[in-house]
Amino acid sequence: MTPKLRMSYAVSTLIVSSVTTFLLPLDYTVASVALRDIHRDFPVSFSDQQWVINGYTMAFAALLMAGGGLADLFGRRKVFLSGLAIFTVASLLAGLAPTVLWLNVGRVAQGVGAAGMFSSSLALLVQEFTGPRRVHAFAVFGVASGLGASLGPFIGGLAVDLGGWRWAFLLNAPFGIAMLILGLMRTRESKDPHATRLDFKGLVLFSGAVLLAVYSIVMAPQIGWTSPTIIAALVAAAVLAIAFVFVELRQIYPLIDLRLFTQRTFLGASLAPLVLSVAFWSLFLYTPLYFQGVLGYSPLQAGMAMLPFAIPLFGAGPLGARLANRISSRALLAIGQLLVAAGATLLAFAPLNSDWTNYAIGGLISGLGTGLINGEMSNVAISIVPADRSGMASGINSTMRIVGMNVGFGGIGAVMAVAVSLDLTAQAGGIHGLQRNLSTLATEVATGNINGTAASVPAPARAGFRAAADHAFATGMRTAFIVGACVALLGAIASFALIRRPQADTASEPADTQPLADAQP
Repeated sequence: MTPKLRMSYAVSTLIVSSVTTFLLPLDYTVASVALRDIHRDFPVSFSDQQWVINGYTMAFAALLMAGGGLADLFGRRKVFLSGLAIFTVASLLAGLAPTVLWLNVGRVAQGVGAAGMFSSSLALLVQEFTGPRRVHAFAVFGVASGLGASLGPFIGGLAVDLGGWRWAFLLNAPFGIAMLILGLMRTRESKDPHATRLDFKGLVLFSGAVLLAVYSIVMAPQIGWTSPTIIAALVAAAVLAIAFVFVELRQIYPLIDLRLFTQRTFLGASLAPLVLSVAFWSLFLYTPLYFQGVLGYSPLQAGMAMLPFAIPLFGAGPLGARLANRISSRALLAIGQLLVAAGATLLAFAPLNSDWTNYAIGGLISGLGTGLINGEMSNVAISIVPADRSGMASGINSTMRIVGMNVGFGGIGAVMAVAVSLDLTAQAGGIHGLQRNLSTLATEVATGNINGTAASVPAPARAGFRAAADHAFATGMRTAFIVGACVALLGAIASFALIRRPQADTASEPADTQPLADAQP
């Protein structure tokens, strides 16, 4: 292959990976501003509506590592393009859904396709880019991912206001078709030559453990952490996780090479996306609800109010790539997470029930920190493993991101639910006729359904309850930002302590072919 043709394939691979990576987190956040309009067409409970979000993220998180294993075995290009095709068709299904059941089926199918795409996209980039060019390619990839998540509320709000909630999902189709055509024409295949079979036992155990854990985290705020269902799911997840570790340590070619986590640098780089997802990205599902539920913004206005979080990502990614060539990876990752912590702290101390302008500075600082390291996290994790295992490393890195979003969404949701309940009890406990229902009302308020909840209370108590609910949700948001700041601070410390050496470019190094079975504990 001539250098010019090789460059053409590299550029095309970067375009396809970046555009599709933009779509994946976009579909995570875009639904947050469409829920109110979906409810008008499908008047189910607000908790049931949450599956429009949860169905997507649970399938995404549970199948990411499976996608990485399949990519290493059968080919990264095949798995990527298959996932893209599934995602595109599922987007049409969700956008044209005649019932909420079909909408949720479409969202789950989107998560399946997204897992195939995201688990193999980084591995495709590893094949095409080396050295400093890889750093810049990963920076572009990181910017695309960050923009997808940050602009989701704005694009979703624009689509909902102009064409209805269905266009929040239908807009994926033309981009998906275009990228599928480009991917078929201008991407190259690669696989792990040492992979001879799929670790089916590991796949089932890992996917089951993640699915049950994520289910528990996202459902516990709604049905209670002491619910028998949640307890049983958590116990089952723990049993599957322990079984997974024992099985993987005895596999010749495991789904996840657990020895990677004995490398301090890989562990530090793997924790960073988990931390960032909890401390930054998960709040994107709640902040638009605050703007809509408390301040009464339209979907488009709520999306525009989120732009300060997104603006820094346009320039911070390239800046992060330049800094990566000048300072150590551990310093860069620590700085990025410290900026997220600082921004979240400013957000936490914004006046209660204040408008979007009081959140702008904190959003800008948090967005800057996220943009600086969004690509470098992946670059560090993947650059220290042999190139033929990049599918596994990509899957681990991607799984950490998505599991972190689910942990953040569920964990932040649990924290908010407690804070909202305590504050609502204090604010509305004296309102006649509400004392017995405050626990149920607080659960609904914590999900952002403030208008619907206020409409359900007796008319004489409605005005007082609405004021108390607004105050309680704002207090819950403040608590969530404080938790996010603490998580980001701990992440910065962990990154600086664990990442000890600069990443090595292993794109052209031979794989370690020593059987993992030789490394029995």
